[in-house]
Parts: sequence; structure tokens; C-alpha cells
Amino acid sequence: MNCYVADTHTLFWYLTASPRLGLQAKAALDEGARGEATIYVPAIVLAELYYLNEKLDRPFDLAAEFERLRRSSQFVFVPFAPEDVLDFDATATVPEMHDRIIVGVARRLNAACLSTDLAITASKLVPVIW
Repeated sequence: MNCYVADTHTLFWYLTASPRLGLQAKAALDEGARGEATIYVPAIVLAELYYLNEKLDRPFDLAAEFERLRRSSQFVFVPFAPEDVLDFDATATVPEMHDRIIVGVARRLNAACLSTDLAITASKLVPVIW
């Protein structure tokens, strides 16, 4: 079974059915919907999702979507543990701290990252699908 880690924009565009969602990323999310893949969602992605949703005048009910994701078998939430900070050196080629956390999760899970982020792609630390 394939494993993917979703970044914030991927999850936001998925939840809002945006045409901005990359075709390959959508295909990976569809795999998950069919029970053929697991989509991991780092805790930092949920925090960023909250702020992005607020910034864009709440295009969706975050509490309801959170509950839907939590109940679904395709999505698995990944907590941030204090020990995860020790992975920051290994992800130092990614300049932004939140993105380092996302890449760290993908590295630890040996998963591809569903992302359009150029810094994550340029780091070559994990496979990126968009």
C-alpha cells in the first residue's frame, strides 16, 4: 500500500475541491479514498490549515472537516513530538520550519510528500508528487 504525507495546500485544495490541486496529488488522494493508500497529515498541517481557512474567510467548516478526516480510514494524523526537533538538522536544506516538520514526517515514514512547495521539491530529501 502506498503512503503519502499531505502538506497544507494539498489538503486545503483537496477539501475545497480546488482546480489548483495537482493531478498526481489528486490521484494519490483518490487512491486513499479507494482504500489503496494511506494519507498522513502532520499536526503542523492541521495548525496551518486552521490559519489558512481563517485567512480566506472560512471556505469550509474546519471542525466538521476535521471530524470527517478523523473518521476516514485513508487519513492518519501524525502528532509532533519533542524528539522530532532532532530531525531538523537532517532537513536543514528546507528553509521553513513548518516544512521541515512535514518533510521529517515523510522521511520517517518513507513516504512521498504531496506538495507543490518548491523548497521541499528542491531539497530532494523525499519524493514529491504534484
